[in-house]
Amino acid sequence: MGGRYALLIATESYVDPGLRRLTAPGGDARALAEVLSDPDIAGFEVTTLVDEPHHVVGEAIGAFYRDRRRDELTLLYFTGHGVKDDDGSLYLAMGNTRRDSLMFTALAAEQIDRAMAGCASRQKVLVLDCCYSGAFPAGKLAKAGTDVHTLERFQGRGRAVLTASDATQYSFEGDQISGEAARSVFTRHLVAGLRDGSADLDGDGDITVDELYSYVHERVVEEMPRQRPKKQSDVEGRIILARNPHWTLPGYIGHGLASPIAADRITALDGLKRLARMGNDVVRDRAETEIRKLVDDDSRTVSSAARAWVATEEAPVTEPVVAQPEPEVPVEPEPAAQVIPEPAPDPPTEPVVAQPESESDEEETPEKKKLSRRAKIYIAVGVAVLIAGIVVLIVLLSLDGGSSGSSSTGFSTRG
Repeated sequence: MGGRYALLIATESYVDPGLRRLTAPGGDARALAEVLSDPDIAGFEVTTLVDEPHHVVGEAIGAFYRDRRRDELTLLYFTGHGVKDDDGSLYLAMGNTRRDSLMFTALAAEQIDRAMAGCASRQKVLVLDCCYSGAFPAGKLAKAGTDVHTLERFQGRGRAVLTASDATQYSFEGDQISGEAARSVFTRHLVAGLRDGSADLDGDGDITVDELYSYVHERVVEEMPRQRPKKQSDVEGRIILARNPHWTLPGYIGHGLASPIAADRITALDGLKRLARMGNDVVRDRAETEIRKLVDDDSRTVSSAARAWVATEEAPVTEPVVAQPEPEVPVEPEPAAQVIPEPAPDPPTEPVVAQPESESDEEETPEKKKLSRRAKIYIAVGVAVLIAGIVVLIVLLSLDGGSSGSSSTGFSTRG
């Protein structure tokens, strides 16, 4: 798991007499720092800057976003005056900010946006609890209206932006502020939701950015109807800001487990399964313990369902062991390679056998069958002719012998 880093910036004392009357931003920043740095709640590494000039804050923001890794979580928080110039550009006012020289004495929102864009972290949270004031020099009017459009200025992948409000909270009459700030309400509920875990709306033990925003928005609007917090997010997955330090088993699950009705216990079991799937390590351990208790439930339906869950959870432990022998399969071709050379010695050791095989092969084709039949006919005819010749020759020889015998007898009689 990557590191968790927070930079909290607050300005409550200003050189410019027109930038005053804020309700203790430094105290809000310190209260938030205490919660975020608590290892049992959020475990952030926190840096807090109060009433620093713009160049110090700018260098700190640059260093904060520099050399971060993709798996690290960053949280930048600012509380103080947000000021627009007559062209509509947004600046965060620092202790040395002068309204007639915002470009050189305030921190431009564009600079923060660039620093965030250059950060490798895929989870960047920006929280702005600003009193946006149309702080223009006397006699000038805003060209871009009174809306600040804060979210549009900090768009980008991997970012979640929360703002206390997106409209001008102050009106200026010359160099004097009229009106009252409604700023501290936002941070107050922000800190409370993290500190007591009440922002854990789904009861899974973790407090995400979305949950914290929903929690704060509901309470701020209830307390200050004219103030409307806003949020935008372009992040893959959930951003977990903190864990609920006071997490307990949700009431409906506890009541269901204690109910004598099997259907209620089944409902509680479903809730435990969800917690075991989505909760943090503490929640998962508790949920698993309760599910295993239900294996011995006197209801067959409940016990079977609990036993089935336990079986599925234990099954993955053995699956990786079965999967390991699979890489050995590529070794099996080696015996096949050894079988290939065996036919090589067969041809020299069976030359005689190879001939009949070829003859049998020849008999299989029609052409070879015709040739073999003709050869047999020719051989038969030749043998027949030869035998006939021999018979004729024998007959002739026998005839010649008879004639020669008779002539010799005649000669002897005459003598």
